[in-house]
Amino acid sequence: MNRKKSVIWGLAIFLTIIGIFYVTLSMQYKNQFLPKTTVNGIEVGKKTVKEANQEIKKYYREKEIRVMENKKELFTFTGKDIGVTSEFIKPLDKEIRKQNSWSWPIKQISSNHAKLIIKNLTFEDSKLETYISSLLLNQENRTKPSNAEIIKVDNQFSIQPEVKGNFLDQFRVVELLKESFKEGDSKLDLKQAYEKPGILASDKTLESKLGELQKLSELSVVYTITGSKEVVPRETLVSWLGVDEANSITVDKIGVTAYIEGLSVKYSTYEKTRNFKTSKRGVVNVPPGTYGWTLDVARESELLATDILLGENIERTPLYNGSGYSDNENEFGENYIEVDLASQHMWVYINGQRFLETDIISGKPKTPTPKGVFYVWKKDRNATLTGEDYATPVDYWLPVDWDGVGIHDSPWQSIYGGNNYITKGSHGCINTPPTVMSKIYNQVEVGIPVIIY
Repeated sequence: MNRKKSVIWGLAIFLTIIGIFYVTLSMQYKNQFLPKTTVNGIEVGKKTVKEANQEIKKYYREKEIRVMENKKELFTFTGKDIGVTSEFIKPLDKEIRKQNSWSWPIKQISSNHAKLIIKNLTFEDSKLETYISSLLLNQENRTKPSNAEIIKVDNQFSIQPEVKGNFLDQFRVVELLKESFKEGDSKLDLKQAYEKPGILASDKTLESKLGELQKLSELSVVYTITGSKEVVPRETLVSWLGVDEANSITVDKIGVTAYIEGLSVKYSTYEKTRNFKTSKRGVVNVPPGTYGWTLDVARESELLATDILLGENIERTPLYNGSGYSDNENEFGENYIEVDLASQHMWVYINGQRFLETDIISGKPKTPTPKGVFYVWKKDRNATLTGEDYATPVDYWLPVDWDGVGIHDSPWQSIYGGNNYITKGSHGCINTPPTVMSKIYNQVEVGIPVIIY
């Protein structure tokens, strides 16, 4: 009986001791992390918040990460190098309050221990920047990335692939260093910090622009100028086409302007000597005057550049300035006035037929009538012609240049033709018999060419 009581008392004392031990440790784990607890993979079991904080800080200060590039180690660094400054007291305190301190026996023997994650890592920016700037990243020998782009070679457009390069994005390097600590990595690949091209060869917009350029390269561009055809050569058209930095299709307006200027030089008549088939003396050379036309290079170049971008075949008659443009190379048309100074004679042609002809008196030798191709730019009745030493009224006045020379009646003259101009010549005008002048005035229109040779 006594033996039985002894066993019972012994068991009671044992259980009491176990209970006290259990309660004591449970109270202890109110301020300590449960066994085998980890924070960000760092063992903090049986440590207080303060002790765990020191352990984690020490871990991150001493944590070493290897930096690799092309399977070669460039350098290593620690948290201390890049200024890890984190304090974990608050998040640790929050986590310890959530744990069940009475479960310590289970945690002690279980493999399913607490794995806590605290994302509270901070860095001293100035120290991190200083460290990055001290690294020998050899940027001057690295290749910068370049975008894929449309190029032109031998009058053909194609896409030149992007260059990936190995130039480092400094901001990305900083972010990688931070991320390697936060993620618990032991090494990082510097390739992840390479600057990347913004446009790849597979870019759909780039491919679309290439298709547009190839289509524009095959356009037919034809000019009709005074009855002649001028076809823009394909290589010339292609030389105008290109793309800007935004990969927008462009037309080289300087090149277009040079081409239109070339056409103007070839076809324009203004300020050029002409061959003229006369009434009596065959074909003669007539120097330039006020009559003639030239291509409107500025406006025509702008319009052509715009039309090309529309992507349709082009047939144009160019814009021009001046007078005398004709679709059939007949510059003077069917209506014109012809003055032969040598024979002192004038013809007027209307609708291709001789309307009248008459002797005239031109400028005297000291003030000769200018030779050239002119046109009547105004019609006046009862005008007074003035100069330095004269003021002469006339009934009919047809000015042909900008210096006061024109055709008018001259009632003061009694004889016309011959060599009378030597002694009775004008200040440069074409003196015409009054009865004939009235017929001319009433028949001709402003703009009629006047060829004087």
